[in-house]
Amino acid sequence: MGINVKSVIEAALFIAGNKGIEYDKLKLITRLNSNDFKIVMEEMIYEYEKDNQRGIILKKIGNNFKFLTKPEIGKIISSTFGIKQKSILNQGMIETLAIIAYNEPCIKSKIQELRKTDPTPILDKLIEIGLVEAAGRSESVGKPYLYQVTPKFYDLFGLDSIKDLPEITIPDENIEILDEDEEDERVNFFDTNREE
Repeated sequence: MGINVKSVIEAALFIAGNKGIEYDKLKLITRLNSNDFKIVMEEMIYEYEKDNQRGIILKKIGNNFKFLTKPEIGKIISSTFGIKQKSILNQGMIETLAIIAYNEPCIKSKIQELRKTDPTPILDKLIEIGLVEAAGRSESVGKPYLYQVTPKFYDLFGLDSIKDLPEITIPDENIEILDEDEEDERVNFFDTNREE
C-alpha cells in the first residue's frame, strides 16, 4: 500500500514548524504536477478548516504553507495557561505599515504627509525587524528610496498577498464618520488579523 500524499505533506509541514515550507519545495516533496498539487493543497486547507476535531489550520501565507493554531483554540490556551503573545508593534508602526502596504512602493514623504510626523525612526525599526524593505529609488526629484512590505509582513498578519487587504472606502459627505473611540473593523484590521 502506497503512502498517502497528504500524510507526506502533513509530516513535512510538522517538521518545518513555524517557518513553514515554500510552495515550490513542498510541491517537489510531493512529486505532483502543478495542477494536482494545487488541488491537494486546496483540499487540505478546507479539511483542516472544517474539522472541529483539530486545533490547527493549514494556510498559505505569502509563498509559504504552514500550520497555525485555530484562533478559538489559541484563545483557550492563552486564557488557561496565561500564555500571551507580546506585540512588537505599536500604533505608529501599524499605521506606517498600513500606509506602505496600501501605497507600495511608497516614498518616505508619503508616509510623513499622511502621519504628520517624521517616519524615519519607525521606518528604521520596521526595517530592522524585517517587516519593511527598500525597493529601489523613485524617479521623482531627489530620487528618494521606495519602501515595500516583506514576506514576514504577510506572515505576521495572515495574508496571502496585498489583494487580501480590506478595501479602503472614502466616506460620503452625508455619511456620519465614527468617533475615534468607536469600533470599526477596517481600522482594527491589523490588530484582529495578527496571529494568536
